[in-house]
Amino acid sequence: MADEPSQADVFAIPEFWKTSKWLDQLASETSTSLFGRGLDALYDVKPSLLSLEPVTLDTNGFFKLPAGSDSQADDPEKLQGSEVAISTCRESSDFDTESDVWIDSLESQPKPAVFRTWETFNTGKLQPYVPVLLSEAGEGAYDALLSWPTDSLHLNNASTPIVETRPYLASVLALCLGRESVFFAKTVGHESLKCRLPELRVTGFSHHLLQGVEKQATWCGSTFLRLDAFSRSLYAPSSSRCAIALASAISQILQAVEHRVTVDVRLPNSMLQLQTTIKEASAILRPLDHLASRISGIMSDEEILSLVFEEASAVEFGERYIRDMLCEILRRVSAPWVESIEEWLGTRREVGMPFVKSNIGESKGFVTVDAEVFTDDFGREVEDIDFRLDISKVPRFLPFDVAESIFETGRNLRLIRSFHPDHVLARSDVITSHRPPAAGWLFDWGSVWDLENRIAQYQNNILHTIRESRSNQTPKAVQSSYGLYDPIPVFQWNCFGVEEAVMEKRLLASMDQLSQPFLASSSNDSLNRIVRAKFSSYDEDGGTDSDDTPHWSLMPILSFGGIAATQARIVNGESLRLLFEAHNIQAHLRLQRDFHLLGNGLFCSRLSHALFDPELETAERQAGVAMQGGVMGLRLGGRDTWPPASSELRLALMGVLAEAYDSHRVTKPSWPTNQGPDASLLPGDLSFAVRDLSGGEIDKCMNPDTLEALDFLRLSYTTPPELAPIITPVHLMHYDRIFRLLLRILRMLYVVNHLYQDTNSRRKAWDEDNASYRFVREAQHFVSSVASYFLDSGVAIPWQTFEGKLDSIRADLDKPEQSPDKPTYSTNFLREMHSLVLERIMYALFLRKRQLPVLTLLEEIFGIILQYAKRSRLQTLGRDGEAGESFNSAKMYAELRKKLQVFITVCRGLSEKARVSSRKMVDGISGDDFGFSDDSLIAQLLIKLDMSDYYCSHLT
Repeated sequence: MADEPSQADVFAIPEFWKTSKWLDQLASETSTSLFGRGLDALYDVKPSLLSLEPVTLDTNGFFKLPAGSDSQADDPEKLQGSEVAISTCRESSDFDTESDVWIDSLESQPKPAVFRTWETFNTGKLQPYVPVLLSEAGEGAYDALLSWPTDSLHLNNASTPIVETRPYLASVLALCLGRESVFFAKTVGHESLKCRLPELRVTGFSHHLLQGVEKQATWCGSTFLRLDAFSRSLYAPSSSRCAIALASAISQILQAVEHRVTVDVRLPNSMLQLQTTIKEASAILRPLDHLASRISGIMSDEEILSLVFEEASAVEFGERYIRDMLCEILRRVSAPWVESIEEWLGTRREVGMPFVKSNIGESKGFVTVDAEVFTDDFGREVEDIDFRLDISKVPRFLPFDVAESIFETGRNLRLIRSFHPDHVLARSDVITSHRPPAAGWLFDWGSVWDLENRIAQYQNNILHTIRESRSNQTPKAVQSSYGLYDPIPVFQWNCFGVEEAVMEKRLLASMDQLSQPFLASSSNDSLNRIVRAKFSSYDEDGGTDSDDTPHWSLMPILSFGGIAATQARIVNGESLRLLFEAHNIQAHLRLQRDFHLLGNGLFCSRLSHALFDPELETAERQAGVAMQGGVMGLRLGGRDTWPPASSELRLALMGVLAEAYDSHRVTKPSWPTNQGPDASLLPGDLSFAVRDLSGGEIDKCMNPDTLEALDFLRLSYTTPPELAPIITPVHLMHYDRIFRLLLRILRMLYVVNHLYQDTNSRRKAWDEDNASYRFVREAQHFVSSVASYFLDSGVAIPWQTFEGKLDSIRADLDKPEQSPDKPTYSTNFLREMHSLVLERIMYALFLRKRQLPVLTLLEEIFGIILQYAKRSRLQTLGRDGEAGESFNSAKMYAELRKKLQVFITVCRGLSEKARVSSRKMVDGISGDDFGFSDDSLIAQLLIKLDMSDYYCSHLT
């Protein structure tokens, strides 16, 4: 494109033509005088030249003439050959084309551009270019128009001073980075940069146009400084790892922007190039500024991760470079969090001290070690120190089920490491040798498919190693190959036992390594490449290919769900297998069934006799009376002093648990045995103990004729550490409540049976209207029905289903991994199933909180029966006066009948609601699986109590 004429040329066109004709005339006259007459005639000098010998040309040596010399120009063939030689030399890499002055001698010079019109085509004479528009006249014409006093454009630039263009463009570039320059500086009281002159402009541009460019540069510079200050503020001692990673990423982007402004375009050629540079830098800084405005210095890692994820997902359909930049920032900020997740899952070797239960108060990711205190209904506190899932520390983008699976997997892995340190999964070197896939963000389907293939290969390899170790085969020695996360050493220094030559060789190698220059990592940095690619791209793709990119809601599952599910399948399966095979979890659960739930018949019989049988020898110490050495008991109901002393409890209950336990071991060979010095101890140190009671509860225990007389007695069981995830302190609290209620049922059974025997032993005629007979028989029917319902239906039916599922899980663990029908279980599933069966039992036994009125009514009925038994005993002993008021059996029978009617009515209401309560499911376990169908267990109690609606149809 031809150079545009200046303002002077435009307004001096006639003078131009005059000057040109004069130059032509001068040239013609000079040529005629010089070349027509010759030099000799002009200067009147005769030549006196010496004849020289012909010069021989060197055509082969170092000093040969280059192609295109005069000697070769005369010969066309040589000239053609020289052109070929020149082209060949140009193609050669060893030929220096810049240092040869003869290379371009044969190239034709480009012709200057001319202004062509139809008039010049017809006349054949070129016409000079005359601009039509002011914008075509050049900068001089525009400046002249702006400086006219008339101000025809109404821009008010007549008195605006003009500054040099180069310094001004450089100053605006500095303003882009928030730096002071010749024309821009900080003023007092203002943080932003202001122009030193009130108004200024450069040649070819008005003051108003430059103000717009300066405004863009000012925003860019203030944003640059704000982001720089924000990144520096994140480097605080209290900052988290993710915050420091975010600061590093922002600093890297700012360095790339600064390199672009200060190095690549430090001297812009035009105002348009300057404005393009400002817009490019602003486009990079704008999303970062929006992200920084939402982040404060007190945010935690999960909050920072969630905000970065939201910002990256917001530009899913935006420009590609912004999406790539935010995705890379998300990947970098998530790196510390991902590393902690990998260490917790076991796919990465832990750095530093292991994260164990003794680290109370510490946390890693969303896992913390905390001591939780459980308090039962009687105020007994139990402290449990374990790993806890902190929901508040889970990032919002991670689904809860994935976080729960990761937490459960890591906790099971710690159990394996604690109690089975030689297991394959407890050895980090074995796991690292199988190259577990690294967790990280995946933003395209190709990476997702590649991750799935690597996960499948890792699973097959680790399962094969586990099967080998399970079959008593020694695992292959792991070679000293460095895993994915292990640094590869370059030089190893060892001075002991090394010869002098080898030591010298190593010293030289160490010196060579130290003498190497540092690598500039900034140029190869991924963020730097993304920003530089934005600056260097001219044909920018406006959007992203949605077909190759999964939706952002799927990215957390696709990125972390696969490796988490695979590791959970491996670790949870092995932890369950160890619980069944090495720790015999079924035996410990059966122990709770036999003793806490009174599932052992011999234990129930021995305990009943030891507590209530009046025929046994008393264990109470009496002055002057020696012990007979027979079977002793507490004789509740046949003594006046209560509660018994601790020595009486030991004498009466000695051997009850051991005898029942040993008798059950004969029929159960798989029951765990005790060896060593503590062979006499039962599993879990099972023993009788005294419950911690409040003052009011102690007062109730002081009376042997109340229902709470035996509430001080409990069973003590300590869960082994390896079984703590399955039998928790909450479960033991539930077992204790159930045992207390069932112990009351045992007492009531003994009382009503004893009353029934006493009534039948009386030799008098049968009288249908006798209230005593009706009271005893209906009380005996009610208590036996409730006891049968509690033990045979409320406890036995759910527990049988629970044991059946345990056997099913044990059988599924033996199935091959490739079996399509093999389900996946975990310790969490087993714990939830254990919790659910206890909830079902407590619901059947009216021990739930919402069933408290029903239990209270049942206890009132039991209290009436115990009151009748006390008065009957005192009447038989001839001590009626001690009862306080006269013994009226009819009145007590009427009160009992009324309570029974109310109780049955309430049970009917509970039975109608049983259909809704049975729909609750936990991990695929419904109420029907534990004996709750449409006609619930409470309906079975109604059938036992009042099959023919006797109490509802015969109202008294």
